[in-house]
Amino acid sequence: MPSSTHSLSIASSAALLVVSVLSAAAVGCAPQQACPPATTATQSSPATAVGHGALPTVDRHVYRFDFVLAASDGSTPPGAGTTFSLVLQEADKGEVVVGKNVSLAPSPASPPPPSPSGGPGPSFGSMARQDVGTKVAASFRMTSSGDDVILDVATELSAFDPPSSVRKMVMKGNAIATPGKPALVTTLDDDHKKLQLTVTATKLR
Repeated sequence: MPSSTHSLSIASSAALLVVSVLSAAAVGCAPQQACPPATTATQSSPATAVGHGALPTVDRHVYRFDFVLAASDGSTPPGAGTTFSLVLQEADKGEVVVGKNVSLAPSPASPPPPSPSGGPGPSFGSMARQDVGTKVAASFRMTSSGDDVILDVATELSAFDPPSSVRKMVMKGNAIATPGKPALVTTLDDDHKKLQLTVTATKLR
């Protein structure tokens, strides 16, 4: 019987060892071996979303606008009208002024009153001056189709009317221009002459 008892003890020890091995395998670790710390795999990728309220950068169109101011009845010889150009980026505003500075009639020939401080008053017989000519301010935006442009134009024309008057006309409006084709911006009709302002758009970018 002593040998039977010894065999039973060895079998019990072997059973305990098998149970220990199975328990360790259930948690993914070998007996007498510490589990390695858990790791998390990460993969970097380029950001594609924009922040709240931010807009993606979009290249704006750039156009050159060639203006011609000439007689509306066709009496102006080709190339004899007033011409000027503006290069604009979409939604930006540009301005051009074409004209001259003229002298108006001299001030009245009566002696000026003395200044309150006792010093000399305004110069006697001084000559006033005024800028006259054409002033055009413009900006543009694309149509929904993207083929034409809508030009927002403010036009100011002024002319010297002797001896001391300046006539001025101001117009604001829109024109739809197809690249490469002249478009009418505005027609002007006063007591002296009839003029029209046309524009031709050329896409640069």
